[in-house]
Amino acid sequence: MKKRILITLAVSTLFFTACKKDKDSKPAESELSFHLHTLVGNTAANYTDIFTDNTERKFNIADCRYYISNIVLIKDDGTEFPLTDKALLASPSQKEYSLGNVPVGKYKGFRFLMGLDSVTNHDDPAGYAASNPLSYQNPTIHWGWNNGYIFMEFVGKFDSTVAATGNPVADYFYHIGFDDLKRTIDFSNSPFEITTDAGLEIGILFDLKKVLNNVDLRTEFGTHTMDNMPLAVKIANNWQGAYSIE
Repeated sequence: MKKRILITLAVSTLFFTACKKDKDSKPAESELSFHLHTLVGNTAANYTDIFTDNTERKFNIADCRYYISNIVLIKDDGTEFPLTDKALLASPSQKEYSLGNVPVGKYKGFRFLMGLDSVTNHDDPAGYAASNPLSYQNPTIHWGWNNGYIFMEFVGKFDSTVAATGNPVADYFYHIGFDDLKRTIDFSNSPFEITTDAGLEIGILFDLKKVLNNVDLRTEFGTHTMDNMPLAVKIANNWQGAYSIE
């Protein structure tokens, strides 16, 4: 009887040791998020204030939304960890964007797309759950399956007087999209570390004043992309310089 008990104990010990080993071999993870500030210069963007562009012309913001996708973390050894199926619809009214759990360790940096890759861009929004940023939005931020999503919607009113001494009463509208206008935002030389102690929050700034660099609001006040492609390209090219790490 004693020998049988010893054998049973030995088998049980082996079982629990194996389970513990399997559990310990799973890579540790911790939550990562973006803390994203949409700014106009040094001021937080919002839908109530009046701002000035780089020429001191007044404008306000009625709607500002933009897609961030294809987020890739670059590990310290150079290998990449893509956050698949993760798209963010950012706006001035939201700052916290969870990216989920990622492996702990040191990272050289990260990169992402301003906009969407061509496959995602031509997906059907009806195929996504209502809570997904790629689902139908109200107001809409999608042109239809042929043209795809609007990567950035930035609209409001501006002072159209020649001397820039009036109030924002004229409409401006920047609807930027189409496959060729996505832009890579590269922070591959911005190191960070994920630890098991607590989740990490990466602070990112996006400056709408820099989005308007070399844009004359009085004469370049509108584009739906294809109806004014040069202006759409100018604005898309400004995206890369509008981002910085907080």
